[in-house]
Amino acid sequence: MRVPALALSVGVVLADSSIVTLGLPDVMQEFDGTVFGVSWVLTAFNLVLALAIIPAVRFARTTAPQRGWAIGLAVFSIASALCASAGSEAILIATRVVQALGGALTVACAIEMLARLRGSHERAVPVWAAAGTIGVSVGPAAGGLLTELLSWQAIFWVQLPMLLLLPLAAMRSPGPPEPGPEGQADLRPEVALALLSAGLTAALFLLVVLLTEGWALSPLAAAATVSAIPIAAYAARWLIHRAGPPLSAALAGGIAVTGGLAALGVLPGASWALTLQPQILIGVGLALALPVLTLAAVGGHDPHGKRAATTIAARHAGIVVGIVALAPVLSWQLDTQRERAQDSSAALLLDAEIPTETKVALGEAIAEQISKADGRLPQVAPAFDAVTPPAENAEAYDELEADVQDQIERGATNAFSLPFLGAAAFALLSLIPIARLRATNERDL
Repeated sequence: MRVPALALSVGVVLADSSIVTLGLPDVMQEFDGTVFGVSWVLTAFNLVLALAIIPAVRFARTTAPQRGWAIGLAVFSIASALCASAGSEAILIATRVVQALGGALTVACAIEMLARLRGSHERAVPVWAAAGTIGVSVGPAAGGLLTELLSWQAIFWVQLPMLLLLPLAAMRSPGPPEPGPEGQADLRPEVALALLSAGLTAALFLLVVLLTEGWALSPLAAAATVSAIPIAAYAARWLIHRAGPPLSAALAGGIAVTGGLAALGVLPGASWALTLQPQILIGVGLALALPVLTLAAVGGHDPHGKRAATTIAARHAGIVVGIVALAPVLSWQLDTQRERAQDSSAALLLDAEIPTETKVALGEAIAEQISKADGRLPQVAPAFDAVTPPAENAEAYDELEADVQDQIERGATNAFSLPFLGAAAFALLSLIPIARLRATNERDL
């Protein structure tokens, strides 16, 4: 009973690094924020988790881990409720920091308890690693479903039942700490994991913003679209044992992730269907690379759990690097594309077969929407809804709206091209430590 509960706590906490992704467009609209500003809802959580996990592991090792797990779970759950009740973007980010602190303690103590229950940290790796991978993978889709059916606040309210796990902390001690000296660390797997995670940011954050803000998909439709990655990763599990030596499979996985991200950067049009093949490639790549690199990072003997903590820290630090590096590039590209959208909209408006007075009113309404889109893509539908054309020009008016919307979507696709290619560059860099690790392993054989 305790092993599933501990695994669940790890999965839920690590899912929070991505579960809010599909809720960010609604957060941005509610708090009148920008893409760069709202990205800190993700960045703050991942940054604090990366910084706090290693001290938390030391705490779990030197004290009763079941007590620390209970404290961490309580802090995480209460902070989740505060996130749901946040009245501003700044308060939401601040409560996400508290949530990450509680989450770091929860994960660290859960890993220590799993190691004691299963006899060693090495035997515990498959449990917490699988839980964390599942959590991160299904997070965006789960968040999108909750946002569409309820609200973005529901993403945090549904985490309150985690408090029901607290009575398990009162059960007998899971056993003594694992004995033995700490093994020598190899940072190459951690570096590879960090770089792959930085690239994965594009698949989890940028793609969601493109689908919802750029192409106007509903959160539910976007959630279904980005489900292609976890589905592909799950379906590709059979490849792991058939792809040759583990580190060769990891290298192939890194190449697949790089190719998928690069494909997202050169999309020929604004269609969710065009993103499916790149996502499938990314999912297959993750299935090949992440398990191998996680096992390589943790190594064989990890009695103190330090390698496990470093692995988690590396992955979440990579997410932070990806967001911090790519969000400003996206904001810059959005500003550029917004100016182009204004010029193209003006040209389409001048050529439209509608009365002059309708053109003037519509031009003012479009200009107002574009001026409001500071750090975001303009929403032109409210402008067209605000103006009523003569009945005889209704068809031409609808055609104009479709043409302007098409220009906006094309601009969105172009705005996301450079950030996607930047994410592909991160994934490409991960091939260096993977290749060096593979070469070392082959020499040892």
